[in-house]
Amino acid sequence: MSGLRLGVNVDHIATLRQVRYAGMPDSKNAEPDPVAAAECANGPALHGIVAHLRSDRRHIQDRDIDRLRQNIMTQAEFGNGQ
Repeated sequence: MSGLRLGVNVDHIATLRQVRYAGMPDSKNAEPDPVAAAECANGPALHGIVAHLRSDRRHIQDRDIDRLRQNIMTQAEFGNGQ
């Protein structure tokens, strides 16, 4: 079992946000926030965050990727010395 690695996919969280705030895509109050969810999931057992930036921007947005890169450091990143 030691070969198992945990990755958390935040796409569906972003999908909910996009549906709820379709008329206000840049609202600062838009929630749920996929970055906040990633922060909640982040811990010693987490090896990665999964977020698919699609060409149609159906769920994850460019700003989400930027914020994930700035705010989340997984255990896998620590292990690689990054």
